[in-house]
Amino acid sequence: MWYFTPYVLLPLAAVLLALWAILQAWPYRRLPVAQAFLGMMFATIWWSLCNVLELTNATVDGKTFLTSMQYVSVAGVPVLWLLFALLYTNRDHWVSRRLVLGLAGWQGVILLGAWTNHWHRLMWPSAELVYTANGLWVLTGPNGLLWYIGVASAYSMVLIGTILMIDQARRSRALYRAQALSLLTGALFPWIASILYVTGYSPIPYIDTTPVAFALSGIAFTVAMQRFRTLDLLPTAREILVDQMPDAMIVVDMHDRIIDLNPAAQKVLGVSPNRIGSPLADAAPLWFRDQVRDCYEGQFEVVQPHPDGDPTYDLRCTTLRDRRGRPSGRIFVLRDITLLKQATLALQQAKEAAEAANQAKSIFLATMSHELRTPLTAILGYSEFVCEDLRSRGQHDLVKDLDRVIAAGRHLLALINDILELARLEAHSAPINLELFQVSDLIEEVVRTTQNLAEKNRNVLTVHIEPNLPPVMVDPTRLRQILFNLIGNACKFTEGGHVQVHCYQKGHDTLQIDISDTGIGIAPEHLANLFQPFVQVDSSTTRRYGGAGLGLAISQRLCRAMGGEIMVTSEPQRGSTFSVLLPLQAQLQPTSS
Repeated sequence: MWYFTPYVLLPLAAVLLALWAILQAWPYRRLPVAQAFLGMMFATIWWSLCNVLELTNATVDGKTFLTSMQYVSVAGVPVLWLLFALLYTNRDHWVSRRLVLGLAGWQGVILLGAWTNHWHRLMWPSAELVYTANGLWVLTGPNGLLWYIGVASAYSMVLIGTILMIDQARRSRALYRAQALSLLTGALFPWIASILYVTGYSPIPYIDTTPVAFALSGIAFTVAMQRFRTLDLLPTAREILVDQMPDAMIVVDMHDRIIDLNPAAQKVLGVSPNRIGSPLADAAPLWFRDQVRDCYEGQFEVVQPHPDGDPTYDLRCTTLRDRRGRPSGRIFVLRDITLLKQATLALQQAKEAAEAANQAKSIFLATMSHELRTPLTAILGYSEFVCEDLRSRGQHDLVKDLDRVIAAGRHLLALINDILELARLEAHSAPINLELFQVSDLIEEVVRTTQNLAEKNRNVLTVHIEPNLPPVMVDPTRLRQILFNLIGNACKFTEGGHVQVHCYQKGHDTLQIDISDTGIGIAPEHLANLFQPFVQVDSSTTRRYGGAGLGLAISQRLCRAMGGEIMVTSEPQRGSTFSVLLPLQAQLQPTSS
């Protein structure tokens, strides 16, 4: 038999309140602490719905069954509250599988006792249906031993969880104390409602308002989530991160009173924890107060005067704002960058020393190259004169030996010239005379000059220049030097193959000259160092082909000095392509007179 009573509005309201709390906490459902809270709210909904049906039923069997169904939540909520308290207070290492199964098993015995009461009568020995003056059909009767054990068990779990929350509130700092107190306020509602109902002093006789109280707890928890960001900023996060972070953190309110500071800040500023609540002007040292007096946003560098040396800090200031966007305080973070500053200074000194050494090396190379070239030029001149004299006398056997001396001298002179050229480029003293220039004739001239080298290695040297190319801003002498080196290398490292020179416009602002060959190619691991001075592909190439590894380094530097670049693609035993990229006239900007 069913009937309507307005008292069902209370548990129905509890259902709505619990649903609202679930919606607020649902985005955090992946957090274990949020899962425990959601479990409590779902249990509250089940408890409230069963309570609604129990209140509107007017039979002994119906009420007994619905009351036993409520024990799913009666037994489950204390366990979930205890787990929530453990997780919130950073005791998640206590939440083991054994603990959860043990609590669930024990409460499961209470639940099973409620479901099988008609067999043993240990929960409720007897029950009778009574119609009250308030228009309610209620079950009355004594409670059995198992009921008292269940109450003691549930109260013990709730008490332990509440003590943990009180301890957390006592140990927490201002921000997190407000969190814990708001949660404790919510925890008081079920305590009060349950004790009043069990002792018979409930303001609504015969009505168990505990599920309503749990729903109110959910509202209190939701307020804590919204106002104090409970699931965003757990006090455990502060203990793990803020208290243990090496950076000093100081928080002040709008009146410049200290409301929080971590141990690192206490050490740096020499401020004790009991100065929380004191004005910053009274607690902090002068060097810090002067720096942050008018700072609300930004990053600064601060030096702390100290007898043993002046530590340097990176100071970051951020304005704290409330939910309406109004300033509510400031947070300062000090990071010790003394070692970083020292390392930066040492690095700068090392850089300056390296630049000075490089400059000295360039001067030395330039001086020595000049000193070597002067006598070597004289040696070559006299050798050539003697060679001609011997040839005119018919002493050809001596001419051959002297030709070898002259060839070696010319090779050495070329090497000295390259070293001198590289030294000038590194010292930025090599003259670069830019002018608008049509490169077609220059390319053909270089190709004609290198034909002998190509034929010496049985190579076919071809050139293709696209018509109507625009002029480029280059130094013709330097470009000729670059092309001689690249085309000469292609002919030298190719035997019985094909060398091609292709000149064309790339895009609207670049002229590209590709020198392709079918020679030995370059392994990928050697491409990165290809344009470094005195670097050859490998020792076997050096022995077979000779060279000091300066040509490409000089060519790249000359090309960059003219605003261009040399790119290379290559595949071992398949050949290489060196591409000279030069800016067109369209890139030039008119200079003001």
